[in-house]
Amino acid sequence: MSDTREESINAGRLLVVGTQAGGKTALVTKLAARTDQSMSYEEDFGGTIETEYLRLSFDEGRFFSLLLPVGGQQKWQKLRERFGSTAEGMIIILDSCTKKFWLNSLSQASSISSFLPYDNYPIAAVITKRDLNEIIRKEAENFAQAIVDGLKEAKTSPIVYYSRGFRITERKIHLLSNVIPFTTLEQVIINSLESKYFTGLVPGNARQGKVLLPGFSLVNCRIFSRALTQELTKPKGDQMQILSLLNDMRPSMLELDTNWVDLLQKYPKAGAEPQVNMDDLTVDVIKDTILNNLLASEADITDLVSELKKLSPKTGWKVSGHEHISIFEDEGLEYAAALIRKMMVDVKESERVDKFNLFNPIEQLF
Repeated sequence: MSDTREESINAGRLLVVGTQAGGKTALVTKLAARTDQSMSYEEDFGGTIETEYLRLSFDEGRFFSLLLPVGGQQKWQKLRERFGSTAEGMIIILDSCTKKFWLNSLSQASSISSFLPYDNYPIAAVITKRDLNEIIRKEAENFAQAIVDGLKEAKTSPIVYYSRGFRITERKIHLLSNVIPFTTLEQVIINSLESKYFTGLVPGNARQGKVLLPGFSLVNCRIFSRALTQELTKPKGDQMQILSLLNDMRPSMLELDTNWVDLLQKYPKAGAEPQVNMDDLTVDVIKDTILNNLLASEADITDLVSELKKLSPKTGWKVSGHEHISIFEDEGLEYAAALIRKMMVDVKESERVDKFNLFNPIEQLF
C-alpha cells in the first residue's frame, strides 16, 4: 500500500544577530505580533536578551519559523554560539545609519559559522532604519550646525552630563583647550543633538520626553553620536576595532564613569585616546562625514551582499536574500516576512555535515 501522506508542517529555527540597537528585537517582536496580536515592542535603553524563540506563522500555521534575537554585546558571544549550533538559519541585522558598525554584525555572524553543522546554511541580511536613513540624509546639515553650535558653547560653559552609578549624578567638565578628546566630543555631540531634537528629558529615564525628529529615539541618538565621534576623531588600526566594541555600551563613556585609562586596562591595544582640533570641525566636515561615512547607500548594500556571497564557500552560507527596510512600516515587515519564508524553503536544502573549522573570513571584507 503506497504512502499518500503529504508534508503539512515546515518549521525553521533562525538566529538573529547584529550590533546593539540595530533592531533585532524590534524586528522579531513585530513580526511575531502578526501571529500573536497580544505582543508589542517597546524600546529598551539597556538592551534586550532573548532566551526563547518567537514564532512567525504563514499559511494558517502550516508553515512557520521560530526567531531568536541574541543581544549584540560581546558578553553574549557564547550564547550566540550555543544557539547558533542548533539554529537552521541566520538573519544578520545591519543599521543603515551607522554603516561603520557593520563590521561588528558581520564578525558576529562569521564567528558563529565555525559552529554550524550545515552546508548551504541559509543567511539573510536585513538592513534596518531605511526611514531614519532618509530623514537624517535630509537633516544632515542641521545635525552638523547643532554640533558646531554645541562646540562653541562648550568653549565658554561647562559640559553637563549625568553619570550612572548606583544613582544618577550630575557632573560637569570644562574644556581646557581646542583639542578635544574622544570621550568629551562624544558627550558634546550627544548633548547637542538631544537639545535640538528632544524636549522634556528626565535624567535616568529614557522613556520620558518628546522626540521631535520621527524615528530618532534616544537610543538611536546615542549610537549615532558614538559612530560620528569615531569618524571625526579618525582612529586607526587596532584602535578602530577597539572603538567598535564601545557600541556594546548605549550610554556615553562619561555617563558610565568610564575614561580612556579604564578602557586601556581591558583593551591595552587601544593606545592613546583619539582626539581632534575643534577648529577642524566645521559644518561642512561634519555634514560630509554623516553623509559619506555613516549613512549607507544602495551601492553600499550591493557591495555588502556581493561580499557575503564571496564568503559563502568558506562559511558554508547560502545567501537567501536581503532587504533594506523600516521595521516600523507595514511594507517593511511584509518584505522581511517574505524573506524569512524564502529562508525556510532554503532550510530544506541545507546539508548536515561535521565541520568545526576555525577561520576568520570577515578579514577578507576589510
